[in-house]
Amino acid sequence: MRHTRPKRGAMADSKNLRQRSSDALKVLHQTRNTLSDMGHIGSERTAAVLPLVLASMDTAEAIYALLINQPEKSWVAALIMQRAQMEYVLRAAFFAKAASDKEIARFRRKGKMPNRGKGQIYVADLAKEAASHLGWDEEKLLRTVKSHYKDLSGLVHGGKEVMAIYTQHDAWGDITIEWDELIHAVDNILVFAQLALGVAMSLSPLDPEAMDRLVRPPYEAAHAYFGNGGPEV
Repeated sequence: MRHTRPKRGAMADSKNLRQRSSDALKVLHQTRNTLSDMGHIGSERTAAVLPLVLASMDTAEAIYALLINQPEKSWVAALIMQRAQMEYVLRAAFFAKAASDKEIARFRRKGKMPNRGKGQIYVADLAKEAASHLGWDEEKLLRTVKSHYKDLSGLVHGGKEVMAIYTQHDAWGDITIEWDELIHAVDNILVFAQLALGVAMSLSPLDPEAMDRLVRPPYEAAHAYFGNGGPEV
């Protein structure tokens, strides 16, 4: 016999979630549009980093599309994609500065992450090394990664999180939740898009003045967005 829980009271509709996702998508578009004007010079390092940066932003856009158009059906899939977006950004940040030329060549040739100790580098180690080399706040980044990554991994691998989501109501397939609970995820996705922008900037040959002119509009848009209640890593 399947386990069911008592039905909760009437759920708020998804209007706020859809609007927040739409607002975040506009900032994301501004952010992504700067990349083609950064004048990146071809190299092994650039060829490892920029595809990950671009993939992270494309994934963020796909997540927002799901949450804008059909969150009631697709929010679980959206969060599964969020873990991929986070890892793309952390890998891009690691390869931008922390990784050696040999580690980059091996990754591009075989797709294998470098070892740390007796095994492949863990996501927390990626975050720590990336933060150290890029001047990010290591404590805040590690806290964000650790607090989100475990639960998102459970969704990806079909863990207890999936069991809880799909058995919370009497009807099979009813994954209704309090939709405003997902706004934090919407904000966090945009935070990582901003981190990805920082990674791309770190490899650009533009001088500081030219870079400021290029990225100021999306940075100001992000500041305005987060000024309306969003978190910062």
